[in-house]
Amino acid sequence: MKFFSLRALTYSCFLLFPVFIPKTINLPIVLKLILMTLYVVFMMTQFFYLGKELDHRLKIYFMVNSSLDRVVYRVLSGMSIMVFYFNFLNLMPGKWIYNMFWITWAVLGLFYSWPTRGKIIQESVTSNFSEFRYLDSFEKTIVFLCIIFLIFSIPSFPVLTDFEALKLLADPTEKVSPYFWNFINVLYYPFKKYPLLMKVAFLIHFYIFGIAFAMVSLYSLLRYFVSRRLSILGAFVFISTWPLYKIYVNSLSGIISQTFIISWVWAIFWIAKSSTYRSGLFLGLIALLATLLNHFYFYLIFPSCILILFLFISDKTIWYKRQFLKYASLGFAASGFVYYVGFDKFGGKSFSENLSVLSILSKAIFSLTYFGMAIVILKLVRAKSKLLASFVIDEVKLRAILVIVIFFLIYSLILDASFMNPMSMIWFIILISLIPLELLFQSIARLRSKRNMIYLVYIIICLLDSHLEGRIKIFLSILKSRMM
Repeated sequence: MKFFSLRALTYSCFLLFPVFIPKTINLPIVLKLILMTLYVVFMMTQFFYLGKELDHRLKIYFMVNSSLDRVVYRVLSGMSIMVFYFNFLNLMPGKWIYNMFWITWAVLGLFYSWPTRGKIIQESVTSNFSEFRYLDSFEKTIVFLCIIFLIFSIPSFPVLTDFEALKLLADPTEKVSPYFWNFINVLYYPFKKYPLLMKVAFLIHFYIFGIAFAMVSLYSLLRYFVSRRLSILGAFVFISTWPLYKIYVNSLSGIISQTFIISWVWAIFWIAKSSTYRSGLFLGLIALLATLLNHFYFYLIFPSCILILFLFISDKTIWYKRQFLKYASLGFAASGFVYYVGFDKFGGKSFSENLSVLSILSKAIFSLTYFGMAIVILKLVRAKSKLLASFVIDEVKLRAILVIVIFFLIYSLILDASFMNPMSMIWFIILISLIPLELLFQSIARLRSKRNMIYLVYIIICLLDSHLEGRIKIFLSILKSRMM
């Protein structure tokens, strides 16, 4: 009864947000932002529990490299299932969409709050952040800075309020599938009669899933290569990079589709780590999400299968690989359908328009990228080199990273240059720039004070290049805006 009371009360409070938020039209913008942020985060938790329910029903048991792997995996898998369901609801008349919206979340709330569910739902979303309990003072400072920058890096609101106009603003080249917009339409259907609130929901959704969730995915990806301390630093580099901030502030285009590449690359390494053929289901689901966000991401299925089958699980039996592909087939078929429906509606753009990724390398925080690339090549070509003999890093994963980047480069030249956009490739630049620090930290493992000093210097470099004062000015201008 305690489990039921706490969960039912909490769930009901958040579920009533769509009822109370429309009454806040005359409230200050900051309160609207807070309320809408809580609502979007609540929806993310529901995706997480739906993903956990999927694991329970299909008896999917997996290994993880970081506790945050579960969060990323279950949020994405749960969201993929809701994409199917919400597109079905979108076929109904408007009145029935509204009614089914409430019926769906009411049934799910009762289902998740039922007393016997306590034996299945033994963890919450926050319980998967357990590894952050053991952070030292420097790491806690970086996490605090990430939160501060995440608050002050929110892009300004567009003047447009019509949903169709907002879609065009976020996707001017029309690479996003209509099925994704159907999902967004149903997810925020209670706000459809309130254009100003719909605009807030639209922006917050893109910001949280495109930037905040990308930070979590990036941290989980970096944990496969470098230490926890450097992974946290990598997430801070991502949110504090001024050129990236200017890109998504000036244009919402690509804020989700391009940063989704981070989640895709992470998925390849997590699937290899999971040690279960049932993880093929997730590969299919994330392929569907990627194809919905960018028509050309459908082609990512081929290199992903090649890497997983012939590099990561090459020692598995033929039966294991067949089962893996069988579980992935549903998502692949859905991705193929989305690709086929939009085959004649999308067009790529030339590679020359996206050479701005090279300008990022000129920034001080990425000055180690060239050294990192040299270390990676030397480690792979001359693994027994005395200089790198004591450097511990997974060479198989390094080869996989280089193969992924080569595929991205080829796709950029042939299909669509968005594969090599700054927002798409920032994960690779950050990872390579952290490799020299990882080598240095392993070399001076016993000299904690020196490691802290180097860590502090890098934090200061990031802060100096972050233009925090400019972000604060933009944030304050948002709060003073009367267009809301």
